[in-house]
Amino acid sequence: MFRALALALLVLAAAAYAAEPETKTPRALKDPTEPYRPAANGGDLRAGPAPRFRLTAVLISPTRRVAVVNGTPLQEGQRVAGAELVKIDAHSVQLRDGDHDVVVQLGNARSGAPRSEGDSAP
Repeated sequence: MFRALALALLVLAAAAYAAEPETKTPRALKDPTEPYRPAANGGDLRAGPAPRFRLTAVLISPTRRVAVVNGTPLQEGQRVAGAELVKIDAHSVQLRDGDHDVVVQLGNARSGAPRSEGDSAP
């Protein structure tokens, strides 16, 4: 009896699935570990032009100071994207771009615009 009932339910479920309209497009599963990427159509209000400088890591040891700017490990005096790395601090770097200085905080990005009086960056 139980087998007959289970078989009848299975047949009904298969029939209901087959009768479903095929106009629905299947949804792709999203990888939950994938990093956030803003929508290409401008859905992210913070989206704008890509920053010119991005500081992702700082290494300070008794023998050397290294900062990873735009994915490149640099020491003071070296150049990146046309700017000279002037100073490496624990949480920021100072770059000299032409006649003005740019401070980039660790984990943040800067467009390369000169600092002004109202700029909150140190």
